[in-house]
Amino acid sequence: MSNSDTPPPTEPPRQESRLPRGCAIFMLIVGVLLLIPGALCVVLSVTLGGSNDPITGLAVLVTLGGLGLIVFARAQKRG
Repeated sequence: MSNSDTPPPTEPPRQESRLPRGCAIFMLIVGVLLLIPGALCVVLSVTLGGSNDPITGLAVLVTLGGLGLIVFARAQKRG
């Protein structure tokens, strides 16, 4: 049997790992600065011939890196 006089154990409040506001804003700015030129390079490469240069792959990685920074910074800002 259980003793009903004892309260159930409570969990300590969780500390959310949030970035400082300035860091999140900096990550948003860097993400946009990476996203815009990378996206333009990808669009131009596809429009002008769609070659499989290593430069096109690098432009895709830069674009995805910028997008990843933006998404991560926004998720940290909301949380």
